[in-house]
Amino acid sequence: MTEILWQEALMMNTNKINKTIRVNMKSKKLIINSLVIAVATFTMTGCSALQETMASQMEVPTLENQVNRVAIGMTIVRENNIMAYKIPISSDAIWPTLVSADIDENQTKYIDNVLKADPYYSTVHYTKAIQRKMLGSGALMSQFGDFGTLTAMILDQSVSPLAYRAVSKISIFYGEDAKQWPNIFSFDSAEGSFLDFKNATLQEIDSPTGDVYETLGEAVISLAPVSLQKDLESAREEMLEAFELTASLKDDKGEYDAELQADAANKKAKTKQKQKFLTNKEINEIKNELAVLEERIKQAESVADEKEAIYFELLDRATIALESDINIDDEAYVKLAKNINIVANEIDYGATEAYAAFGLALTNLGTTNAVLNFPKELVSLAVAKARVPSYLQSKYDKRVERLVKNAIYLLPNIFVGTYYASKQATLAQKYDDFTDVILEAYATKMEQNKAQDAAQKEASKKKLAQATN
Repeated sequence: MTEILWQEALMMNTNKINKTIRVNMKSKKLIINSLVIAVATFTMTGCSALQETMASQMEVPTLENQVNRVAIGMTIVRENNIMAYKIPISSDAIWPTLVSADIDENQTKYIDNVLKADPYYSTVHYTKAIQRKMLGSGALMSQFGDFGTLTAMILDQSVSPLAYRAVSKISIFYGEDAKQWPNIFSFDSAEGSFLDFKNATLQEIDSPTGDVYETLGEAVISLAPVSLQKDLESAREEMLEAFELTASLKDDKGEYDAELQADAANKKAKTKQKQKFLTNKEINEIKNELAVLEERIKQAESVADEKEAIYFELLDRATIALESDINIDDEAYVKLAKNINIVANEIDYGATEAYAAFGLALTNLGTTNAVLNFPKELVSLAVAKARVPSYLQSKYDKRVERLVKNAIYLLPNIFVGTYYASKQATLAQKYDDFTDVILEAYATKMEQNKAQDAAQKEASKKKLAQATN
């Protein structure tokens, strides 16, 4: 299908692409005001999820943009999984500070340079203008007509705000050599792989000493009263198993949905290429399977929610117990709580970003008809290929090949990614609340000690003054 579309696209009349943009003075003034607001939003807000939302309204409404957005969302989910389950943590571990640090200008430039080697980022500058003229702009810009297209082109960012944060963590987990990184923009549809990067090995980013815990959850449980630790560990394991089953079912549902979507898009394309379409009988069979899966997913989610509630109830009990008996005199105990708190906050923030990425992608798929318009998008890529320099043609071919493959697994990644992002957020918030009790008690004690020291110094001054007199 792709080859036929390439050939058909090259025969298209491209005169419309060179059409001159015309606007009257009234609309021009309106757009300039909008441009000022948009620039302010992009430059002043520090919330990457909000910036991503704004960016999605300015970009070309392509399936590729949604695929890349979901790939970043899945990257964040997998990075959260690394922080929660793959890196040992202790009271003196330094990696929590590394992953929570702001991205500076040097790191931004480094990420830009690394992404120049990627098939999409190395060629998008040559194709975006043509695609925008053939496919239009996002919802926010399209209401302003042709000048909105120009505004979007000015404000558009090739590397999204979420991508910077996601790639920055990749460099921490896998090292500065990008050749050792996982391919975060290529979906892996293998069952059970959603939470793990493939074909890459984590580097040792820390050498914690003292009491070392293999996972964040184990570290949290170590801070709980001893009488509750065994029950907490058992409840935690049952909860994670229930999450995995639910995600697996959502994966199956996503693949069936993707098959129906792809069939609908192929039929709409009406390509001359000989291709097997789904029959009405096959479509009905898939829909019946989906109905069964929907019921199984509901049951699995119900069980997972119950297991989660049991674990959270135990954490609440542990929190209440801590409030009346906290060992804040143990420096290692407090430092471990602080490290857990930093990581929990980072996971929570990342989960919010991932959830935003999946939500935006799903919304944009529905509002722009990107799936049904995918054949037209491939045509635009065929037309734009002539603008790509010869030394980048092989990368461009890989870009299109990756897009076609990823499009098949887009929905499964959205469904599973959304589920895990939601669960990661609620779990991280619980860990945050739990450790806050310890840190607040410690902060209160430090304030009291400070006040006592000040009072003692003041009393000593008075005694000295009296003795002098």
